Amino acid sequence: MARNMTRRQVLQTLGATTVAGILAACGAPAATTAPSSTQAPAATIAPAATTAPAAPTATTAAAATTSTQPKPMAPKKDVARKDTMYYSSGTVTEITNAQNFNVYSVGQLGNIRGILNRTLFEFLYIYNHNDGSEIPWLAESYKVSDDAKSVAVVIRKGAMWSDGKPFIADDIKYTLETLRDTSALTFSSDMKEWVKDVTVTDDQHFTINLNKPNPRFFYFYFVENSEIQIAIMPKHIWQGQDWTTFAFYDPDKGWPIGTGSFKLVEALPQGQFYDRDDNWWGAKTGFQQPSKVTRIGYIPTGDANATTARFINNEIDADVTLQPGVFTSAIAQNPKIQTWHAQGPIWGAPDACLYTLGLNTQWGPMADAHVRRAVQAAIDRSKIIDLAYEGSTAKLVVPFSTFGGLVPYTKLVDDIIKKYNPDNPSADLVASEMKAAGYAKGSDGMWAKDGKTLTTPLWVASWLGPMGPVIEKQLRDAGFDVKMKINETDSTEFFNTVQTGKADIWVIVHCGSSREPWGTLQHYHSKFNSPAQGQKDNYIWANSQYKNPDYDAIINKMDTVLPSPTDKGYTDLVRQAIEIYLRDVVEITVSEETWLRCNNNTYWTGWPSEKNPYVAPYDLWAGFLLAQLKVQPA
Repeated sequence: MARNMTRRQVLQTLGATTVAGILAACGAPAATTAPSSTQAPAATIAPAATTAPAAPTATTAAAATTSTQPKPMAPKKDVARKDTMYYSSGTVTEITNAQNFNVYSVGQLGNIRGILNRTLFEFLYIYNHNDGSEIPWLAESYKVSDDAKSVAVVIRKGAMWSDGKPFIADDIKYTLETLRDTSALTFSSDMKEWVKDVTVTDDQHFTINLNKPNPRFFYFYFVENSEIQIAIMPKHIWQGQDWTTFAFYDPDKGWPIGTGSFKLVEALPQGQFYDRDDNWWGAKTGFQQPSKVTRIGYIPTGDANATTARFINNEIDADVTLQPGVFTSAIAQNPKIQTWHAQGPIWGAPDACLYTLGLNTQWGPMADAHVRRAVQAAIDRSKIIDLAYEGSTAKLVVPFSTFGGLVPYTKLVDDIIKKYNPDNPSADLVASEMKAAGYAKGSDGMWAKDGKTLTTPLWVASWLGPMGPVIEKQLRDAGFDVKMKINETDSTEFFNTVQTGKADIWVIVHCGSSREPWGTLQHYHSKFNSPAQGQKDNYIWANSQYKNPDYDAIINKMDTVLPSPTDKGYTDLVRQAIEIYLRDVVEITVSEETWLRCNNNTYWTGWPSEKNPYVAPYDLWAGFLLAQLKVQPA
């Protein structure tokens, strides 16, 4: 079945080091600097901005352009600060490949989740993770066939490219079939696996024909796959281009274009600027009200300290990530900053990822289920949450996020959770399970078997440093001779070790389910395992190396069933999978990953929040375009 490609595809195209940075929170200490909005970080805090930061001058633009590049665009008008919405392009001093708008060539997929999913590109559907609602956008409807081998889709009447050409079924056919047939492109392996062809009935109607049944195909790639959905390219421009090298940038030709409500007006390493398209099809057809935002600035903001300072100083408006302590300090300095919850300690929102303790169930000491149960009995989830994340996240024991769509499933397995009682720190249980595995404590207080101490690194992903020391101490106190191993700036070694089955135990996030359990449960299927120890597995979050034919059979059945918390055929499969997951301790789910994604109400109000949950609060996700359409001038 389809796999959660969002982070895997990023890894394949950007490399593990870059992805670790993308996934990391901005978790900065208290602000110390506040550079001007389009320049490198300054040394001191600047006064609050009251006018839009000046765009790079023509001289600067010329200096940034080589003779082989098209001439950069330049803003055609000055826009007041109160009419501008600023996003940070990351804790960097310049935007890499600022004039490349090809999202499918190697290294460019991250552009979608950078700014393009809120400006140039729209998607067939967008998704509200808070309640599981699917929101038709460029498409009006879709229907999965009874045999799950095709999907019939209707395009919304009146949808247009920004150059005035209609958005039609041929654009979708051309995009999907080109991705299918061009192996060097992102998503090409996915489309080759699934897409047989696309049949066009007329400009508004088409059918995606699949190579094999997949009831989730359209939902996964065109509805919920929020961070990096498949963006459709305009056939009338892309046809005949080399998709591996085409930059989709030529101001003289008006490129890039999209169907979105904003158009590019400038692209430089110092910042990208997008102005509202007053001819946007969504407003012209009455489908949506136009945005009140006149200009969007996407600017590099320096390191984490500088980014935090600029946010407090009202130079950035949307979606800055703060650690809980930094957030409380920030709102003391600027009470117009908000996050998802109005009250703590759990300030942030879920994101379909879970903090987990990964275990190698096939090789090494953790291959013994008794040892895995002992490790779990050594873990105190509440203390991990309190010490590592200041009590700011929710304790979990099964791999389901707290998104609304998953709540019914968690209730359905409550009796199984009580049966295995995974959240039960107990020295006695540790001792009994280790004894069952043939271990005894040595004179040093560490567990040993056949005269050999159980010694292993505790691998910790670079952005999860706060969890490492806490878990290390808990395990050492329980007699496990583990020592934390972390590279805080580079996760390449971490991923290489974990994905090749050479790590015994590790701290990681596991991303998957957002509305149904299958999304994460499928990752324990043996099809994801490494072919042999030392060889890489085929999915970044599926590292347990679990091998159980009974479990595989459950997932194989679940693959073919559309989810429903009231369909016994589906829920029985969920219960069977959770029974095995908890019995065998396939992985230890510790807590929810909840980021404090913060917005600033100084210039714009009406951001999504717990009290106004019209979309999840992550600007990386496609649905955040709703925020740009809904916010109002302060």
